[in-house]
Amino acid sequence: MSPDVEDLIAHPKRFFDKPQEVLLDFRLTADEKRNILESWKHDASRLAESTAENMSGGEESDLREVSKVLLELKSQPMPVVAVRKDSTVPAGMGLGALLGAGAGLVAIAAAGPSLVIVLQTTVVGLIVGGVVAGVRDAVA
Repeated sequence: MSPDVEDLIAHPKRFFDKPQEVLLDFRLTADEKRNILESWKHDASRLAESTAENMSGGEESDLREVSKVLLELKSQPMPVVAVRKDSTVPAGMGLGALLGAGAGLVAIAAAGPSLVIVLQTTVVGLIVGGVVAGVRDAVA
């Protein structure tokens, strides 16, 4: 059973030996990593304060290491999503819109005249065609 993110945030040292391991966990989003490291930093800061006042049990604070890892996380570039120049999404959207409009025309032939049905099926076709083409681009 894997821990949920709230447990990771509340008790990071239970799940990670070193702060650097948080960065390497591909299952976590950048925000989740930041929250875990901020919690770890808060705990380390309290431990450092206790140590300074001779109130700790002799354990060493991870404050410096956690702070370095947080800076590393903040300096990582945000992922960029780009549309390829050879993308088929526009064509897929156009084809989907045409198919949707055709389906709408067939529907009104059976149910009676309604411009709303044609518009709705056209929009749905446009969306579905764009999504299908986007998935096909991503897989290719």
